[in-house]
Amino acid sequence: MPEVSEDLPRRTGRSDAARAYFAISGLFLFIYYGMGAYYPLITQYYQAIHLTGTQIGAVSAITPIVSILVQPLWGMICDRYQIRKPVLLLTLLAAAASSLLFTLVSDYAWVVVLVMLLSLFQCALVPISDSLALTYAIKEKMQFGNLRLWGAVGFAVAVFCTGLGVQKWGPNAIFFFYAAALLLASCFLRGIPEEGTQMSGNVFRGLRKLFRLPRFVLFLLSSFFIFGAINANNVWFAVYYQEIGGTVAGVGLAFLLFAGSEAPLMKLSTYFIRRFGLELTILLAGSVSALRWFWYGTAPSTTMVIALFFLQGLSVGFYLASAAQYVRENTPDSLQVTALAIFNSAGHGLGSMTCNLLGGVIMDHAGILATYFFFGGATVLGLIPLMLIRFGPFRSSR
Repeated sequence: MPEVSEDLPRRTGRSDAARAYFAISGLFLFIYYGMGAYYPLITQYYQAIHLTGTQIGAVSAITPIVSILVQPLWGMICDRYQIRKPVLLLTLLAAAASSLLFTLVSDYAWVVVLVMLLSLFQCALVPISDSLALTYAIKEKMQFGNLRLWGAVGFAVAVFCTGLGVQKWGPNAIFFFYAAALLLASCFLRGIPEEGTQMSGNVFRGLRKLFRLPRFVLFLLSSFFIFGAINANNVWFAVYYQEIGGTVAGVGLAFLLFAGSEAPLMKLSTYFIRRFGLELTILLAGSVSALRWFWYGTAPSTTMVIALFFLQGLSVGFYLASAAQYVRENTPDSLQVTALAIFNSAGHGLGSMTCNLLGGVIMDHAGILATYFFFGGATVLGLIPLMLIRFGPFRSSR
């Protein structure tokens, strides 16, 4: 009889496991479709309502700040009461409703209020969905990347489809696509099992416990630099691409190819994780990221940037497929969502805000190419904690 692949649900409880696999895949597909509809295109909405560059920069800083403050609180609530699915349903519906309010306003002050409101709920989506998927992946003995790749598929499709919608119906289409995607994501929650270990005692005591774990703290420091630079690239790439001779239309094509490369490379990352382990896979992803930013700083041709689109999958795809799994395997079960929320706050929140701020200052004084050399240097700093984790005194004993 042929061997059962570890990337498929196991025979025991196969129908329930297959149902859960389908539900988690659908959840990732539509959550990240919503994000793909929103983040790459939201600047078009801001420009359509005549916000200035300074105002756009200020609004863009709101989401990282809210994430830093609120994301860990969502995680602690989920871990303390083991209500991941109800909280995720609430935040999906609230984020969808909040997004539609943007179609009713055009005043800067109201935009600030609505971005704060949307960020409050949206920041809960990634850590909670990652936690549900990781619980399933561990139970079924499969790699997290084989689930997370559906998020990359959703993001890539959203950039293309929502871009067409914006061309036809205007920037408000962004919010209708976003809300519809999150509503569809909520429909898949019913098929996902809610399993976990309840946290006992004070949630803040559990938070202190996390920060006493050297491997977790070092990984937070690494994600601050590596993922901060990755997220900052999403903001500055359009400026960079046009600086090296590209067009606005080319930016859309580049985003489509970059995001599209993540799904197949996430699938490939499962081989690397099994063969070389999580730590070396993350080191590879970070090293490719650093080389990519330094190369961008040399002003290559747009043809070469597009031709080597798969570098996004090899760096970002590998990193996303392995980082959440690393957090899950190096923190207590009872603090899973809290740990993932703090990890996302470090990279998506504080790291993004810092790299965006410093990247903008560097661009004003030395140009966008210098900004990408800065991203490369920041990523190299992020590799140092990873080296300590893998080769230093904090190596895993397993």
